[in-house]
Amino acid sequence: MKIGARALLAAGLFASAILAPPPVRADEPAASAEAKAGARAAAESGTTAFKAGRFGEAVDMFLRAEELFHAPTHVLMLARSYVGLGKLVLAKEAYLAIVREVLGPKAPAAFKLAKADAEKELADLSPRIPTLQVSTTPEAKDVVVTIDEKPLPPALLGVASPIDPGTHVLRATADGMAAPEKSVTLKEGEKSEVVLELSPVANAGPIKPVRRPGPEQPAGKTSPGRIAGGALLGLGVAGLGVGGAFGVLSLMKRSEADGAFNTCGVGCSGPQADAVRALDEDANQKGTIGVIGLAAGGALTITGVILFVTAKRSPETSPQGASVTPWIGPQGGGVVGRF
Repeated sequence: MKIGARALLAAGLFASAILAPPPVRADEPAASAEAKAGARAAAESGTTAFKAGRFGEAVDMFLRAEELFHAPTHVLMLARSYVGLGKLVLAKEAYLAIVREVLGPKAPAAFKLAKADAEKELADLSPRIPTLQVSTTPEAKDVVVTIDEKPLPPALLGVASPIDPGTHVLRATADGMAAPEKSVTLKEGEKSEVVLELSPVANAGPIKPVRRPGPEQPAGKTSPGRIAGGALLGLGVAGLGVGGAFGVLSLMKRSEADGAFNTCGVGCSGPQADAVRALDEDANQKGTIGVIGLAAGGALTITGVILFVTAKRSPETSPQGASVTPWIGPQGGGVVGRF
């Protein structure tokens, strides 16, 4: 895949582009400083993976960056990563998303460059995408066709549809009928038509998706004492205080990191870039502690209130030997009890 100077320039402007706000949708809130910093880090990792030919990793990183902060530059590199994986259909949809986006007059230059590049690359990609038309014969009820084990919508039967190049496995069943499995290999730009011939088969029926049973929910009753509820409530309030304090410290560090990055500018490197990364890491650490404190404090507070009220309403149902043990971990906090 060849990428011109304009493409490399767009990739190099990732960090500066996400600091300037894109056109704000009426129903979309402005991104936080933490989200911008996270998107910047994910985009940088995605660019590194893309240049190294690790396109699967690049897709993951650009999807994360886009989830945190929308930028046409993210979507452009996502489309290019899909092309690297041979997923041309997904790449085309990503390009179309950029082309159809309306940029405001104050949009960053990197966003406008990304849109112009997307229009050119989309025009080059479209003729490369193969099409496959699948139909069945004879007419039958409850026809289900799958391509690579994924159901084909009934509305697309007999319709030439875009598909990625490569080998695809086709199957079809109907009420009391089935067709032999068939494989088809498509090259870029190739157009193919496949007819699956149904024939009577004993006990044949439509292909049904397999649903995995969900985890069983443990049953139980909650009836702890007032002392346990009061203790958890106190711990919860303390946790909320700690989480809030570290959250404020994280925002302050994030603001300091953004200021340092703006001072450094596009192409920032050396000690200044290291300083920006250090500030981002410090902000992330404080933010993590804040989230843990808030999550654990909230869980403990709510649990304490519930236990306290429950004990008040039904003291006669509380069994002997009840115990409640709070816990706090990297992913949050909560309580473990025996009632």
